[in-house]
Amino acid sequence: MKITNVKTFIVDGVFRPRTFVKVDTDAGIVGWGDCTEWQAAYSVAGTVNQLGEIMIGRDPMASEAAWWEMASFMGRQRGGIAYKAMSGIDSALWDIRGKALGAPVWQLLGGKMRDELQLYWSHCGSDCYRYSEQLGVKKLSSLDGIRELSSEVLEQGFTGIKTNILRLDDLPVLPTKKNGVGNSGQITAGQINNAVKVIGTFRESLGPDIGIAIDTALSFRLGGAIKLARALEPFNMMWLETETWDPESLRTVRESTTTTICHGESLMGPEEYRPFLETHAQDIVMPDFAWNGITMGKKICDLAHLYDTAISPHNCHSPMNTLVSANICAVVPNFMILEFINDDAPWRDDIMTHPFEVKNGALQVHDRPGLGSDLIESELEKHPWNGGNNW
Repeated sequence: MKITNVKTFIVDGVFRPRTFVKVDTDAGIVGWGDCTEWQAAYSVAGTVNQLGEIMIGRDPMASEAAWWEMASFMGRQRGGIAYKAMSGIDSALWDIRGKALGAPVWQLLGGKMRDELQLYWSHCGSDCYRYSEQLGVKKLSSLDGIRELSSEVLEQGFTGIKTNILRLDDLPVLPTKKNGVGNSGQITAGQINNAVKVIGTFRESLGPDIGIAIDTALSFRLGGAIKLARALEPFNMMWLETETWDPESLRTVRESTTTTICHGESLMGPEEYRPFLETHAQDIVMPDFAWNGITMGKKICDLAHLYDTAISPHNCHSPMNTLVSANICAVVPNFMILEFINDDAPWRDDIMTHPFEVKNGALQVHDRPGLGSDLIESELEKHPWNGGNNW
């Protein structure tokens, strides 16, 4: 069996584009992957197409060899766009291997440890604040809206949520990145007050047993992250998600608070995770498998396990990346909980041959060959990305 073609699709995902990879073979077996990148979709797709040229004629079953061949070809562009493009192809090759052998990818990775994966509702409140019209949901505009939303969380059986520092009508107006506050990495009293009100309302409404996380990404430097972490201590957070490139800085944050620290969505390859793990800079790492693929993603999880660190994958891309994540999470001992976009594009299920099965807030692990679902090209073509920055 040989690879005959590599193709990309950039599809509208409402608040960001989704970049899919399709790999064809001369045996008629097709593999699908995801390498979604928010700000550089065209660049990643272009790199996939370039890498696809060197994959033509290669054995799709040799995913490990393919990874290192692509890595060698992109040797001076390590990480970033190159790594993301490689990851999309890599996941598609694992999909092909599973289909060719008649086995789920999780079986090829060592066999599943669990039949279902606990999910947390990601961007809970954020998406229905910003994209309510596109998503066809009620707009969140107040703390009372958070209370209503919390009822939905409980009704659907989620054991955790993740939100943001929301701009609500009954809270002070927050500064935006345009005035430089976001770029400075400092945190204002208004932002802290907002976070406390939002998280406090969620905690009051959800009760003590539901995990609550807040995502601040790269917004705050060391001092700002510490102030926020300390302010959130009364709420027994599932975690504070804060990003940095400096492991010593992150360890300082962790040692300065009792709030659980989660980190790592922007890192690529075991070599970038290693200094953070060696210094025990965080409680939880969140590798993104659309940017690390299955080959490197599994290695990252295994490395984290050696350092007694839980993994909770970054998974706010597409349904295909959810499948990639699920196949890895099913087999690793240090899996904690999986991110899940519950307020998703209305056409999410339409583009899949086998939509997700979610029961009481848990994703059921599939038993189909490959990743678990193909994408339907005719449906993808109905939702082209317009090139805008919705996020």
